[in-house]
Amino acid sequence: MSLFLRTLALYSLTAIIALAASSETTSHFQSGIESYQNSEYEIAKTQFTVALELEKTAAAHHNLGLVYFKLNAPAEAVWQLERAQLLEPFNADYRYKLETVRQELELFAGSAKWYTLASAALPSKTWLILATVSFWLLLAVVILPRLRETKANIGLKALRGISITVFILSIPSLWLHQRLLQTGTIISDEAASLHAAPASAAPSSGTARPGERARILDHYNHFYEIETEGQATGWISKDAFRPLAD
Repeated sequence: MSLFLRTLALYSLTAIIALAASSETTSHFQSGIESYQNSEYEIAKTQFTVALELEKTAAAHHNLGLVYFKLNAPAEAVWQLERAQLLEPFNADYRYKLETVRQELELFAGSAKWYTLASAALPSKTWLILATVSFWLLLAVVILPRLRETKANIGLKALRGISITVFILSIPSLWLHQRLLQTGTIISDEAASLHAAPASAAPSSGTARPGERARILDHYNHFYEIETEGQATGWISKDAFRPLAD
């Protein structure tokens, strides 16, 4: 068999596998919706969980969040809805559901700022590529005319303007996106204890509320050091806290 035929066969097999996986994901997702509509929440949880294992989608996280809310696990629901919003930052319905569940937990701070959500519109890798390409492109359009001892034409000026704009947007967006990925949610059903050191026997340094957002400062063994939105700081067990970038 020629190299072309082997490559074509491999591509076809990959496409078939991807199509089958997509079909299986859709099947579990639809089953989850039907179970949710029939108030079979445990079954719905299983179906949406399997769908997420096959493919990470905002819709599956959103639906699973609603299921957890029905199962009286609002803190877990918050994380799922936070994750859905991360994947689709401009979905108003996801944002409204998240704020509603947070209000149920008496967490009245709103959603992340619009510019933070905008930074999540693209992955960190894409922002990094845009920043790198725009930087070198800007360098080229500035240096080349000088080397050739000519004036920059309209095309080069337009390219320079675009490069500057993309670079200015991509650098803060990359920083904001990285900070967003360093946050997480308290997923315990009750207030979680924070400790002065990464050990359960360490003195208490405060508490974190269920569903509360927190920023990761450090980690050690089975603990994260976090700062909550309520300004409490300390170490928390990884069983009670889940990063948004999980």
